Amino acid sequence: MSKLKVSMFQATTMVLVCLAVICSGKIHRHHATNITPNQMHKVTLDPTEKVKLTWMVDWPEKNVFFQIKNGINEKYSWFALGFSRRGEFPLTDFCIFQRENDRIDTNIDAWSSKDGRDIIIDHQQDCISIARTSKDEIAFRRKFDTCDEDDFPFHEGTMYIYWMRGEDLLELDGDRFPTPDLPESDFGMSHLQLLRADSISIPEKNVANVDIVVKDVVIPTYDTTYWCKIQKLSGSMKRRHIVEFEPLIRSQEGFVHHMEIFHCETDASVDIPLYEGNCDDLPEEARVCSRVMALWAMGATRFTYPKEAGLPFGGPDYNPYIRLEVHYNNPDLASGVVDNSGMRIKFVDKLRKYDAAVMELGLEYTDKMAIPPGQLAFPLSGYCIAECTKIALPQEGITVFGSQLHTHLRGVRVMTRQFRDGKELVELNRDDFYLQHFQEIRHLRRKPKVLPGDALVTTCFYDTRGYQNVTLGGFSFRDEMCVNYIHYYPATELELCKSSVSEKTLADYFEFMKKKDHQNIDIRKGRAACYRGIEWTLPHVNELFTMYTNEPLSMQCNRSDGHRFDGFEWEGAPVTEVPIQPPQPYTSCSRGGKTLQNSDDCDMFGMCIY
Repeated sequence: MSKLKVSMFQATTMVLVCLAVICSGKIHRHHATNITPNQMHKVTLDPTEKVKLTWMVDWPEKNVFFQIKNGINEKYSWFALGFSRRGEFPLTDFCIFQRENDRIDTNIDAWSSKDGRDIIIDHQQDCISIARTSKDEIAFRRKFDTCDEDDFPFHEGTMYIYWMRGEDLLELDGDRFPTPDLPESDFGMSHLQLLRADSISIPEKNVANVDIVVKDVVIPTYDTTYWCKIQKLSGSMKRRHIVEFEPLIRSQEGFVHHMEIFHCETDASVDIPLYEGNCDDLPEEARVCSRVMALWAMGATRFTYPKEAGLPFGGPDYNPYIRLEVHYNNPDLASGVVDNSGMRIKFVDKLRKYDAAVMELGLEYTDKMAIPPGQLAFPLSGYCIAECTKIALPQEGITVFGSQLHTHLRGVRVMTRQFRDGKELVELNRDDFYLQHFQEIRHLRRKPKVLPGDALVTTCFYDTRGYQNVTLGGFSFRDEMCVNYIHYYPATELELCKSSVSEKTLADYFEFMKKKDHQNIDIRKGRAACYRGIEWTLPHVNELFTMYTNEPLSMQCNRSDGHRFDGFEWEGAPVTEVPIQPPQPYTSCSRGGKTLQNSDDCDMFGMCIY
């Protein structure tokens, strides 16, 4: 059998001495550099939770170091780790390792054929093996961008990791071997942010926590339900800092779509009625419970604040009531499903340097916004215009350290771009390969500064191929959203900086479509009926896009009590004039190399990443 071998101890400018004992490990780059556990990221790949993937990102050298435990053992003779565009098997970029002669001495850089039938050996080998601590451990490194047209570049958005393993040795036939026929237990796909910031630990030793959870909720047989619980915080109400929050998911997987905890912003002496039930029936007194304290969405885990900041709560003027809101998604109308989910908040008594806060960017939840059917990547943008940040932000600006991008079913790409004095800065956050079921709050490695007068534009791209009618904005999971929840410090009164098309603009648009384009529109029936009365030909799609990107806005520049800031006429506000198309993904290659583009599915701007 012919096989391709790569030395296990190939000399490199960076040698990982011991990935397995990382707490005391070193990376040598001309001199020793300490490695901390926070630089290591871990995930379990297989259903039995035995195959462990650990990785570390070396940002200066643009390398990722990988360790895989239990991928190869007494039963399995080979293991493959692949990097896929959106989870599909064809054209996945693989690093394959095989054990022969009682050691892992075969290392192959390969890729799957377009039809998925073959695994083809790459002419350029970029999966570089490194020292290991056991004979069954796999350890290797790979560059972010290898400048190889058959390798998939690593990026900072959601990456889809394909893995597979087999018992029989792989037999090469020339430069390829047939794709193995494997049982479902021996292959799978995971999603993660590969190029991520270091994780954060809580430095304080004395950390307390409080849980807010629903109790024995029988999830209603509706496709969308918002369930609320009002809870009173017990104990001393001295001022403290929240330093971490995490989900407590206690029902069948998939029913809890997202959760938020809100503080009741009113006088400390005001009593809010305790309540648990449908949010539609929330007591009127609880409508003040609207300032975001913590949030979670499908795919996310715990979120930890940086050591210099915490989200404040308590104090002499602090109302002790909070509200938990749980969004249940039940598209199959399942009955009898019981839930006890909620969130755990961890806090410390000693205040940190900065008070942190959460701000919503993007689009209002409204049926003023719509997405035509049959679109590969139709964009909608929500604006936080310069006039709002100029009024609401302090002179020194704010520092953004976390970001959670959010859409419903049809979102495939999301980004927030930052503009200052008409010039575009580095994006606040961007995920070109966004996955609706993986909406983690991401720590931003580069903590951008937002100054008064900056504009922030959040754009979501939606795939509505296969849909027969228009998709509207709204709260239901069948509707769509476009949001970026940013975590920042120091805290300000600006809670919500979002937009929609202005009422007058939309009324004029419907009138135009009715009279000039002869569409079946009856304005008396409301926006949804008007949108559904339009025949979504390509010219009509383009007209809608032009209207959204050029016409005045209804701007929500809001405090936590829901009232807009004074000092500007927010209805009919000017749209931020920016090009909708962002720069191409960065590549350091001076020659060739695969980009994140493909040649098949391209949007209206020529981006082919879908």
